[in-house]
Amino acid sequence: MTLPRLTVITPSLNQGRYLERTIRSVLDQEYPDLEYIVVDGGSTDDTVSILERYDDRIAYWTSEPDRGQTDAINKGLARATGDVVAYINSDDYYLPGAFDAALPLFADQAVDWVAGACRFVFPDGTVETVWEPKLPERGRPNWIVDNWSVPQSASFWRRRVFADIGAFREDFHYVFDTEFELRLALAGIMPTIVERELSIRYLHDDAKSADRTQFEREAERMVRILWRRLTVRERAVFRARWLESRVKRFVWLARGGWRR
Repeated sequence: MTLPRLTVITPSLNQGRYLERTIRSVLDQEYPDLEYIVVDGGSTDDTVSILERYDDRIAYWTSEPDRGQTDAINKGLARATGDVVAYINSDDYYLPGAFDAALPLFADQAVDWVAGACRFVFPDGTVETVWEPKLPERGRPNWIVDNWSVPQSASFWRRRVFADIGAFREDFHYVFDTEFELRLALAGIMPTIVERELSIRYLHDDAKSADRTQFEREAERMVRILWRRLTVRERAVFRARWLESRVKRFVWLARGGWRR
């Protein structure tokens, strides 16, 4: 079986303390047709020296000011030549065997999106949760209201879907991955699920996602945009699920969220 060419993109900014682990998690997969791209936003730590050490194994890297994480990923997408694309943040990393588990599924040309599970881990090694993606049982409405997204770091997309539905929205900095996945769902593109953990989400206090204030604001704006594309029935169910999710989020934040 011929495996598809894979492009992996890593956006980064001053994440030198984690970056090498991320790079190794990509390269150590020993995937036979890999294009690895790192787009750094002009870091002032040891990021550039790390990238220089791996210069012969990274297809392209740059370190220059950008407009944030979403802009960095889209820059990588513009350079990507792989049939399949993924991105992994510079403080997260892939588990061994992730590519071998996910990429063969793209031998089926009808498959445009493959997703596995993601393990959320604190710096002391404690597991916060394992996010296992699940498909809805009754199609589009249930996907939209019950399955906000699947783990981004455990997702792989055929590059053609970006041409079909557009790149990541640069007016979002926290929920752009969720918004993209919901666009896929609205277009009828659902993930093929891999029943195993593919990646680690590293939950440290300096992570961008540790600050939930901006995330919540963007999530609410995303809902307003999504609302326009729902049917009357979907809106009724969505409103109930949204209120339920807000209560759960409030309780989770009150208990400290990911912070420890």
